[in-house]
Amino acid sequence: MYFYKLHSDNTKRHRYLPAITSAVALTLSMPLLASEEDVFFEMPVVLSASRLEQPVSETPMAVTSIDRQIIEASGARTIPEVLRLVPGIIVGNSNNEWGEEAKPVVAYHGHTNQFSKQMQVLIDGRSIYEPLLGGVNWNMIPINIDDIERIEVSRGPNASTYGSNSFLAVINIITRHASEDPGHYINLKAGNHDIADLTYRYGGSGDDLDYRVTVSSQKDNGLDARKNISSYDANGGVINFLYSDESADNHDDINTGAIDYRVDYQLNNSSHLTYQGGYGRTGLDINENFTLNGIRPVRDSDTINAHQFLKLENIINNKNSVVMQYYYNLQDKTDQSLSKIIQVGGGIDDFTLDLDFGLKSERHNLEFTHFNQTTDNLRLIWGLSAQQDISESPFFLTNQGTIRRETYRLFANAEWHINQKNLLNLGALIEENKTLNTEISPRLALIHKFNNKHSVRAGISQAIRSPFIAEEFGNTVFSHELTIGGSPIGFNLVEQQSVPNDNLEHETIVSQEIGYFGQFADDRLFLNARIFHDQLNDLIQAGSFASTIDTFDGVTSMQINRGSTDVTGIEVEFDIRPDTSLRFFGNATYLEIESTDNPRDSLSIELENSAPKRSASLLTIKQFNELYSGSLGIYYAGDMSWLDVPNRAPSSYTTMDLRLSKSIRQSGSTSKLSLVLKNLLDEYNNYHQLPDRGPLVENNLTGYVEYSVLFN
Repeated sequence: MYFYKLHSDNTKRHRYLPAITSAVALTLSMPLLASEEDVFFEMPVVLSASRLEQPVSETPMAVTSIDRQIIEASGARTIPEVLRLVPGIIVGNSNNEWGEEAKPVVAYHGHTNQFSKQMQVLIDGRSIYEPLLGGVNWNMIPINIDDIERIEVSRGPNASTYGSNSFLAVINIITRHASEDPGHYINLKAGNHDIADLTYRYGGSGDDLDYRVTVSSQKDNGLDARKNISSYDANGGVINFLYSDESADNHDDINTGAIDYRVDYQLNNSSHLTYQGGYGRTGLDINENFTLNGIRPVRDSDTINAHQFLKLENIINNKNSVVMQYYYNLQDKTDQSLSKIIQVGGGIDDFTLDLDFGLKSERHNLEFTHFNQTTDNLRLIWGLSAQQDISESPFFLTNQGTIRRETYRLFANAEWHINQKNLLNLGALIEENKTLNTEISPRLALIHKFNNKHSVRAGISQAIRSPFIAEEFGNTVFSHELTIGGSPIGFNLVEQQSVPNDNLEHETIVSQEIGYFGQFADDRLFLNARIFHDQLNDLIQAGSFASTIDTFDGVTSMQINRGSTDVTGIEVEFDIRPDTSLRFFGNATYLEIESTDNPRDSLSIELENSAPKRSASLLTIKQFNELYSGSLGIYYAGDMSWLDVPNRAPSSYTTMDLRLSKSIRQSGSTSKLSLVLKNLLDEYNNYHQLPDRGPLVENNLTGYVEYSVLFN
């Protein structure tokens, strides 16, 4: 169910009690296997696996739940930093040596470049997957990390719940109910790398109304370029490098400002209305780039992100409830510059090109969901949605104008308690896209409980990933009319970088898994493990073709279905609390990617190396006494290559973060002073080790002081 009330704490108002009582009766009508007195700490309850509230031991797939304590203890300034604690997720920092924006990249089980197009990402159920370029630009999310209650990650395809693009994993970021943030809150961060962050939040309430407004800014100078180095080719040989050892610099300064707000209004005992909105603006420096035989100068991009989200929840009776929701997403980017001088020769005038890399993307989504407790043993949720994506871009969609694409979905998920020991989860989605075939994505999972502490799960699911708009309709063309002495000579010099593909198909995945969930040591240890095998087919990659109109190099690219892989591995996640003052939260992953293409080509090798075979993380949280606390995070990733930098992979690395905090309690306020140190071990690169067109950038020691205060 959607009911936010089930995740509330004691700060909730008594006026919600009738609705809470109905929701609890509806959701928890099945007998519990353990009482609160039997457990040392509560088993996580999640929403994201099937839209039904379920303990993680009963979900149809493996789900990681990162709660507020973990988010704060990690010392993270950004959401990608937190996601390093999820099994199988790798975070990189793209180096933007091609003149593209430097950005954090979050990947699950590889198969990705800097756009990470095979994961669905949601905020309170609102998708922020970009319709034009795919994936998520983590620099452009107008949401403050201090407003997040928890992050749920469904590890595996989940199209039957959230539609296409819920392909390898689904990340659902869940914010707090407005009533949980009363009063004034201020958070300040300052440190090296020009870190300067400011957050101000105010929450208030009326008789039936709770609201929260958060204003924030975040600024830093990005990653450093490594100095005093030699430059290398893919085989380790020295090459001529554009940047001298001392002049190398990395232009990726970022400056963001955002406001987001939430209103929760209790219409009556059975109806609740939530309204959320946000507006953010991000400025980012961008490095030089070799394009069209001329170099784009260092430039700035400016991006506006905004959203509106309205959700109405109504409890009809103790067996039925409905949800209606609508959201609107906007991304509007300005990114213009001139190329450096291009010389053709032969007496033809030198020239420059106007370069416009701006874009505008919009998404409208309307959804209806119905929950029904059919019997004491059967819960059913079904719904339908209509979505329209609108995109325009002078660069990615040259001469294409505005592209509009509609998608319609019908989905259903059922949870059937066959008996006290066996639980069946069944889900399916039918999705129609006006430019692609109608697809069905089913899922089936059977859970067997040996007792109230140990269970196993066997599941199989199928999902698709629809091409994003630039893959399906992308057409990038530059042209310039040549002149001699300022007079046209009737010849256009044309660079055709990409063309559309009318026959592009969905990517597909079939995933099989066996999972285990166990509680040990008087419920002080939770263990969540799975063995999986995924078959990926019709992967979308760029192919090169001869162009009859390209007068630069005669070659253009087109997105085509090429590439198939089998992914096999094991993931283990644990949460240990020896006592109430100490917690260990960690994971380990081993996986193998094998290309099934025949004959094998260079792409086969790139796909097989696109994720580390081994990765792990561990966050230790310690409360020393009432005032002092600390945490230590260790993160390891093995060798891998991102698909847009093949054969230039970073070596395996281990890094460590430390956070020390002191709480200060005064009359009328509670404050905390923290010191955060990141990358305490060796400097490392997690994206591109051997660049040939830009500076080698590195993650090095980062430290900042954080001060937060809440006025009650």
